[in-house]
Amino acid sequence: MNTDIKKSKNGGRTVYLNMGVWYDEDQGHLHLTLPNSGWFHTTVNNNPESVRGHPNLFKKLAKALKHAGAPGPEVKDSD
Repeated sequence: MNTDIKKSKNGGRTVYLNMGVWYDEDQGHLHLTLPNSGWFHTTVNNNPESVRGHPNLFKKLAKALKHAGAPGPEVKDSD
């Protein structure tokens, strides 16, 4: 099993992912990867009409980047 994916000790229905997240300012996308997976790399943006749009997730990930001191998009902190 990939060392970046951990199963929950309680029931096994939950997995914990050690993910990489970074902001591409030129694209306006947040990138998500599972290091060492060789297959997991996706993006999310703040446009609700885009195939990759998910404003709620985008804002939460942007907040996580901010709290970690990493570069990220400016978003209104509504929750």
